[in-house]
Order: sequence, then structure tokens, then C-alpha cells
Amino acid sequence: MNIMLVGGLSPMMNRLCLKLHKEGHRLYVLSGSRNPGNHYTHVYEQYNFPYDSASVEEVFRSVRPDVTILLGAFDGNFTGEDLKAEAVSFSAGLQNILLSWAAMEKGRLIYLSSVEVYGKSYQEPVPEEVRPTPRGIRPIMLYQGEESCRFFREQLGRDVAVLRIDRLHDVPSDKRDAFRTICGRKCLDAFRDGTVSYRSNHTYGLTYMGDAIEAIYKLVICETHAEWLYHISSSQGCSEEDIAKALQSILGDKLEVVNNTLEDARRIILSNERLKAEFGFTIWCEPQDTVKKSLEYMGKHSSRFLDEDHQGLDPWHKLYYKVMRTLGALVPYIENLVIFIPAFMLNNRATDSQYFSKIDFYLLYVLLFAVVHGQRQATLSAALATAGYLFRQMYGRSGLAVVTDYNTYVWIAEIFILGLIVGYMKDTLQFLREEKEQEVDYLSERVEDIGDINDSNLRVKEDLMNQVINYDYSLGIIYEATALLEQDYPVEILFHAINMIQQVMECQDVSIYRVNQENYARLFAYSSKKAASMGNTVYIPDKKPLEEAFLHNEVYVNQSMNREYPMMAYTVHSTKNMHILILIWSIPFERLTIDETNRLIIIGKMIQQSLKRADRYLESLREQRYSFGGDGLKPDAFEELVGAYRKAGEENLTEYILLRIDCSREEQEDKIHTLHQMLRETDYIGNLYDGELYVLLTSTDHRGCAFVQKNFEARNIRSTIMEEGGL
Repeated sequence: MNIMLVGGLSPMMNRLCLKLHKEGHRLYVLSGSRNPGNHYTHVYEQYNFPYDSASVEEVFRSVRPDVTILLGAFDGNFTGEDLKAEAVSFSAGLQNILLSWAAMEKGRLIYLSSVEVYGKSYQEPVPEEVRPTPRGIRPIMLYQGEESCRFFREQLGRDVAVLRIDRLHDVPSDKRDAFRTICGRKCLDAFRDGTVSYRSNHTYGLTYMGDAIEAIYKLVICETHAEWLYHISSSQGCSEEDIAKALQSILGDKLEVVNNTLEDARRIILSNERLKAEFGFTIWCEPQDTVKKSLEYMGKHSSRFLDEDHQGLDPWHKLYYKVMRTLGALVPYIENLVIFIPAFMLNNRATDSQYFSKIDFYLLYVLLFAVVHGQRQATLSAALATAGYLFRQMYGRSGLAVVTDYNTYVWIAEIFILGLIVGYMKDTLQFLREEKEQEVDYLSERVEDIGDINDSNLRVKEDLMNQVINYDYSLGIIYEATALLEQDYPVEILFHAINMIQQVMECQDVSIYRVNQENYARLFAYSSKKAASMGNTVYIPDKKPLEEAFLHNEVYVNQSMNREYPMMAYTVHSTKNMHILILIWSIPFERLTIDETNRLIIIGKMIQQSLKRADRYLESLREQRYSFGGDGLKPDAFEELVGAYRKAGEENLTEYILLRIDCSREEQEDKIHTLHQMLRETDYIGNLYDGELYVLLTSTDHRGCAFVQKNFEARNIRSTIMEEGGL
């Protein structure tokens, strides 16, 4: 196939050229620059035109490529030095390329985007359906490119594919390549400085570049593709701490590891499920392998990664750099001496010439070095010119006559004054130019800072707008929440509280635990498997972050993004020294704000008041509801309680087991007293309308029930499972 690659030199471009050449395709490159020095390997033809040039359309008509790959996020022409200017150039060039390609009415276009378009943090791998929220000039630029490609596919019916590629890792070839990737930067810091810092709450979906190249190639050669957008990612999280540990395992005590974890957590991993389902995706290299290979490569080619004054540089390269530095300093002086020789010879020949006797070659020689090298070299050239002039004058006169000649001093003054003035002007202009460049760099940094501040202000504005909207809607939310909690049974209140918390907190993964006097939390209700990931039983003192927050009656906020803990948690007091523990698992990091914690506190207080009201109501009816001295529930109360659990089980909110106790009615009182001592505080005993004795085991599956039945049999109590619920 004829394949057109559009982009500047970069590691991605080099790897694509190598892969496509090995597969036998003919490669054409549109470099986007008029610099003929950019050499692409394995390329059949190279076109050095800017992207917005009118010649681009002629290039496409001439090549008529079967597949066109736009490097996009990996284009070496856009280095990030001047983001605004690059964004304008990128957008204009992209539109010209798309229009030129579409006019050809042939082939497929593949646009390479990046995970940079996602400006938020996400707990789970991000699928293609999640709309990006780019923050900053470059992410917005890349996302606009995606939208332009989508327009050509949906509106014009062209064969366009956009590939969002996660952060890459590969063995860098030099110091510049090392700065392009997270692994490369960490390896370079460790190799160069012996120190590496990390932020434990920053996690990325690092993907091997070779794996990304293979995925791109599958899109190149496929006949058709179902979607216009695919994510290329390993979908495996790798934190900066993991990279630091991999470096430490290799370097040992030679490496100093510094924990720079701050509150600004970052977690973004792309999901590759769509790509894997349609084309397949294989991981051949892990980040830990790249770390090891990178350190080995840096050790063998230290001169590519270390500065000339670095202590770790080998002796031969140190000597080489010293010699080159010395030669670099001597070159202007050597050049001055070398040029003086032809100037001296020309001046001697011109003295006796009819046509060139009026030309002062020494003056031209001094001016040349004053203009090129400045005042210092102008002084040296003036001194050499003076020596040459005096030497030539002594051919026909004595040295005393030459030295005492008035014209000699006038000529010397003329040479030095002219050379020094021109040299001074050269140095001054050079200084002003450097000062201007520094000022431009400073102002460019300020513009970037202002842009970052503006992005931050936009996020704050959005948060405040959400708060205002939530405030306007809060009366309706509170009314609905209060209506949901208007139940007679505390268990019904907690079951309805799950739905209420999901609605108010805008979170799907919610669980509620009941905590006893011994600080054991027992899972009561949950909305998903993730919400129950902490387990059926949790000993609170083992969870120090949770315990510390609960002791101070505060909302626990998972600022470190620890996956073992929920994003938010809060405990409220019920009655009889029981506590209700609310866990919220899937709130995005940017929503971990005071506004959200206050909302959770209000929810907890509402649940608390509803539980107290229900307990007071049930206590007033205690004699009508309980039998056998208050240890068992009467049929009306027990049937209502079982019905509440049955409904919650159907909604996948909890697990329960209903056991029938095999005993006569005369034995029920003795059995109830025995069972009451064996069961947990969250289990219930009672009669149904058939007069039989039953036990309701809450938050229990079939396996747990078998353990309970075994204990019953040890006390000569036989039981039969009547019904069970669960996920």
C-alpha cells in the first residue's frame, strides 16, 4: 500500500516508518517544514511543505495514498515552546490537510490523539463514550482535531479513525527522548542525580510504544472498522510510586527516593475494551521492563544523557568534552590568526599596485572580526593589523622613522577606534537580543501561567455553578429524601437510604454498614459489588484513616486515592450504641470538596433522625410486637420485617437467609432464649402466620448460613432454609 505519514521527526514517527517499511509498504512523508535537513529513514519520497501550503493538495493528488496517518499529538513539529502560535498553526494545517485528503476521495485517514484531552481524574478506566474535558491550550488543540475528523466521517461519509493513545513508555535514545515520557524522566533523574521523586496518588495507564505501534498497524491494514474512535492503552494502572520502586529494586542503596505526594491526585487510564473486542490487543512489555532496559542503555551510552561536567561521565568522554571546550574557546583566536595571513599578503601586494593601492585590507580585516565576533576579537585583529602595518613600513624606512611618523599614529588610531566602536555595537546588539529573548521567554511563561490560572478559575466557576444549581434543586431533593425515609422499620429506612444517597450524591456505588459496640462493622446494604469490596465484616481499628475521622466526627475523604478505601465515608449514631457507617466509592476526585462533605453530613443527620423516630415508634408498640419476653417478634411484625428484606433482596441491595427452626410450639420459648444468645444483634427471631418459629439471618450468604446451622446443631437445634436472597 501507499501510506502517507504527516508529521515531524519524533520517536513515534521513526517507529512507524520502521514498522511499515518492514511490512513492505511504500512510505511518503509530508514533513510540515521546509527544512531539508530532517531526514526520515525508509521513506520513498519526502515532501518538505508546511501543512497550510497550497501544494499539499497537489501532494495528495500525486501520491494518492491508501492510508494517511496524521501524527497529531506525536508530531515533532509541535514542541510546546509557543503553545498559542502552535495551536493556530496546527488548526490551520489540519483543516488544509483534511480538505486536501477529502478532495482525493480515496483511502483512509487515521488521526493520532492523546490521553491529554481528558482534564479530569477518573477512578475507573475511561471508555470512548466518556466525553473529554480538555484543560489547557494543547489538549483543546488535540480535541478540536478529533472533532474535525469526526465531522469528515459523519457529515461527509469519509473513512476516518481517531486513535487516542495513553501515555507511552519506551527506552529513550537520548536525553531529549527521555523527557518525553514519565518512565524516561524518572530513569534519567535516577541515573543522573541518584534521586527520584514520586507522587503516590498519580496513576497512569502506561503503554509500551511497540504495543501502540502494533495496534495502529491493525487499523492501517483492516478492511473495515466499526467505530470512528478507539483507545489504545494497556488499561493497567501504574503509579509514580511503582516506577520509583522498580528503580529502587535495580539501583538499591545508590538511589534516594523522595515522596512528594500532595493533595492534587491524578488518575487517568484509558479503557481498551473496544479495541480489544474488535482487533485484539496484546501487552508485550511492562513499565518495569522498560525501566530496567532504560538504565542499562543509559549506562552504555552515558554521553547521550549526562552533561559534560557530570561526575558520572566516563573519563574518555570527560577528556573529549574538555578538549572540545578548549578548542571552542580557541577557535576565534585561531581564526583571527589564520585570516591575518591572507590580509597581510594582500596588503603587501596592494601597496605597489596601481589599482588596489588605495584599498586598506587591514581595515576590512578588523571590521570583519568586529562585526562577526565583537569587541574582543576586534582588539586582537587591530593589534595584529598594527604589527603587520609597521612591519611593511619598515621595508623602505628605518624603524625609528616609522615610529616617529605622525601618519602611523593616525592610522593606528583609526584602526582601533573603528574596530572598538563596531565591536562594541556588535556586543551591545547581541546583549539586547539576548535580553529580548529572555523577556519573551519570561512573558511566554507568564502567559502560560495566566492560562493555567484561567483554567483553574473556569473549574471553580463550574463548581460554583453546580453548587448554585444543587442549591436551587435542594428543596425538592430534601423533600423526596424525607419522603423516602418515612418508614416504620429502621431496616426499611436504611434500604431506602441507599437509593436516596445515590440520588443526592450522584454516585452509583454506595454501601451501609452497621457497627456494634466492639467496633465491628457488618455489611447491611450495598448497591454494587464495588460498594461491598471492603468485605462483609470490617474491624474499624484496623482501618486507621477511617477510625481517625470517625473519632473526630468528621467525614473521611480519600485524598490519597487509596483503592482499598472509599472516596468518602461518614458515621452516624443510631440507638442502643449502634452506629451506621455510610461508604461512597465512585465520586470523582474533583468532587471531593467541602460542599460534598457537607451534603453527606446532612444526609447522615436525616438518616439519624429517621432512625430515632422509627425506634421511638417501635418502642411504644413493643408489647404488641414482641413475644416470649421480648426476644421474639410476633407474626405481624416478623412478616413485615421479612417482607422488607425480601424486597431489598430483589433489588440486589442485600443478602439474607430465612431459617425455619424444627421444633414444637411447646419448645419454642426455650429455643428462642437459646437462639437469642447465639445470634448477632442484627439477626431476628419470630413467628410467621403458620405458627412456626423462624430466624432471619441478615447480610448472610449460603456459606455463612451453613456455619450458623452447624452451630445450631451443636446445641441440638435443627433448621431448614426457607428462602435466601442475594446478588
